[in-house]
Amino acid sequence: MLGEDNFSTIDIRVRVSGGGHTSQIYAIRQAIGKAAVAYWMKYYDASHALSLKKSLVDYDRSLVIADPRRMEPKKFGGGGARARRQKSYR
Repeated sequence: MLGEDNFSTIDIRVRVSGGGHTSQIYAIRQAIGKAAVAYWMKYYDASHALSLKKSLVDYDRSLVIADPRRMEPKKFGGGGARARRQKSYR
């Protein structure tokens, strides 16, 4: 999708930690997408980098833009963030 001829001279090494397998895969995808856009913007043409970013977003938004959802912290009085202990009347 990015064009093999454009990025054939680049070696990519990515190290991830934390999260599960799927989260790490999404993190690697996003890191490679962002790095490709930043590399093209720094060493080549900024206007072409913006069109590259637009094509990545059109293909899959998660390649360039992070998912803002995070885990809600656990609170007191229950087993999780929203769950509460069941009330007994008898």
